[in-house]
Amino acid sequence: MDLLRGVDLHQRIQAITTGVILLSRVGTLVMVGLSIVALARLDGYTNKPLATATYLTVAVWSVVFLPVVARRDPIPRPVLAIDVAVTSAAAAVLPWSLTEEAFATAAVPDFEPVGVSTAVAVALATASWWATAAGGLALAVAYFVAQLASPAYFEVASTANIIGWQVVTAACCCLFIRRLRAVADAVDLATDQVIAARERVAARRSQDEERMRHFQEQLLRHRALHDGPLRLLTAIAGQGPAGHPDPRVRGQAAISANVLRGTTPDDPDGTLTELSLALIEAGNDSAAQGLRVEYHFANLPDTLPSEVLHAFRQAAAEALANVARHAGSSRVRLTALSDRQAVPTVTVAVVDQGKGFDPETTPFGYGIRHSITARMHEVGGAAGVDSHPGQGTRVDLRWPA
Repeated sequence: MDLLRGVDLHQRIQAITTGVILLSRVGTLVMVGLSIVALARLDGYTNKPLATATYLTVAVWSVVFLPVVARRDPIPRPVLAIDVAVTSAAAAVLPWSLTEEAFATAAVPDFEPVGVSTAVAVALATASWWATAAGGLALAVAYFVAQLASPAYFEVASTANIIGWQVVTAACCCLFIRRLRAVADAVDLATDQVIAARERVAARRSQDEERMRHFQEQLLRHRALHDGPLRLLTAIAGQGPAGHPDPRVRGQAAISANVLRGTTPDDPDGTLTELSLALIEAGNDSAAQGLRVEYHFANLPDTLPSEVLHAFRQAAAEALANVARHAGSSRVRLTALSDRQAVPTVTVAVVDQGKGFDPETTPFGYGIRHSITARMHEVGGAAGVDSHPGQGTRVDLRWPA
């Protein structure tokens, strides 16, 4: 992630922008210096004090402007506004201090290069069409005023050409810097997405590691209980030599073994909830009759409406009682899970490998019709029974339907 964040494209772009502004301004000032030499050789000044004041103003402002550009990020907009004002004023005033011959023959008598440099600086520093247009308009007005200094050489086409050169150059720079910044924004967004994806992967990996650690702890706990108290309680509850002679003690031992078996789930998502405790209680009566229930709970909601809990408990108890009475099997598997939707659907299944029956020839008894199916329907749930002779029976309870 540090490597992804190591390159700041916006900072690189700003550095390039600053370099272009500084280089263009220094280059144009050199051109102004050459123009001064050319005009002096032609004796082209009619008002030397005005020309000197104009050049000094531009020079002093350049001494202020260039360090600000080099050090400030971003360049303050007031500084750019002053730069446009100074350049426009110089471009408008200087031609009024020149002879007509000098105005016609000198290469840069009215700060044209500096004007282009100023427009480029506004475009690159602001990346704003409005700011670029405002700066260009101010410079365009200055050029028209400058042309009025020599009516004999005033040409609309020539002035429009100068302004057009400036406008096109500034517009190209503005478009370029806006596109470049958009690319940098897209790269930043993609980088953020990659980092977020990596963080999600790391979080899921951490969760998986935590679940595995929890699973290992549960497995060790289950083994310890199975090899100790659970085995002893099961033996006491049995009919063999280790079984207790008092049936009441055997029944209580069976109930205790059932509770212990249900409260030590072997699934990493198996946590104790109101529903899992209610289902364990539902198995107590059947456990006292010698039925061994294997519980598997996963991803259950922390709480459910009380009437739904009661319906699940009673319907599961009836299904387990049917196994104990009719299945001819001493083992049954009870699973309870829910999906991960915003409104989860809870499903409880009671499955045995007993004798089974044919639902087409054997009608459902009162217990299935009323204690299971009707009870789940009353709370907005559903129930289903699937059985085949010799292949056991499965009872499914679901809420909501």
